Amino acid sequence: MQVNIYSNVASIMQVSNKRAETSSAQTANLQSANLKDEDTLKKLSSLGGKGMTQLYFMEFAKQSMSVVSSNANAQSGLWESFNDAELASSLLSKIDFAALGYQGKNPLSMNKEELDFLISEKGFFGVGNTAKRIADFVVQGAGEDPEKLKKGFEGMKRGFEQAKNLWGGKLPQISQDTINQAIESVSKRIDELGGKTLNLQA
Repeated sequence: MQVNIYSNVASIMQVSNKRAETSSAQTANLQSANLKDEDTLKKLSSLGGKGMTQLYFMEFAKQSMSVVSSNANAQSGLWESFNDAELASSLLSKIDFAALGYQGKNPLSMNKEELDFLISEKGFFGVGNTAKRIADFVVQGAGEDPEKLKKGFEGMKRGFEQAKNLWGGKLPQISQDTINQAIESVSKRIDELGGKTLNLQA
């Protein structure tokens, strides 16, 4: 029994150390990507007309990326709380749950059973509910515009990548399942509007 406990602690420490080592490099990459986006946005806004349309689409993609990244990080943090409560607590304390639409008890003060329900299929951060929230934001935000929907889809995939990077390159299975379900929903809507989705994997 003690051997298993020590083995689990060692595994968690390795994952935590790996995340700490890669965190600063990933943060620099994300900041660089954001600066490029800001430069592009400035150029497009100076073009007027068509540039404004592209600016509008890019802003929607950025919003989609933010919604996805926030939801995936919250869900992954809640899942991780069963393995490494200290790490999860530090990550979850930075999430604005109200901005995600969650109005319940603060997850940081929940017991194991409450956390378990929160990420269960009926819970707010369960696979189905989280995937629906993400897909609905993108689909409803795009309306009947297939080009805007594609931009939201791109932003959604970038949000998943951003979340993966913050988690050391791999999200927990619950978040992978959420990603697949959200991508499937948005892809289906793009196809319904006559668009094509070439790359369905986040």
